[in-house]
Amino acid sequence: MQDMTEESVPRFEPSMKLLSRIMKVILEKNSIGRTALSVEANVNYGTLSRHIEWLQNKSLIELLIKDHKVNVRLSSTGRDFALHLDNFIN
Repeated sequence: MQDMTEESVPRFEPSMKLLSRIMKVILEKNSIGRTALSVEANVNYGTLSRHIEWLQNKSLIELLIKDHKVNVRLSSTGRDFALHLDNFIN
């Protein structure tokens, strides 16, 4: 069986349109649960999860525990990025 090395794992490239929708919802809500974010941004939960992981790796979002569930909010860098991304996409 072949080992999974970094070279054999496909790199995730986020969709800028989806990032814009996701970040716009987070910007409007300030903090939101992942399931609600999936619904509000109209993004499949699996696809949202990959985008959230990418955003977290770039330090653009923070995950918080609130009422025993994980919520997502923008970091200060993420807030700046979201504002610029929205201007770039639209």
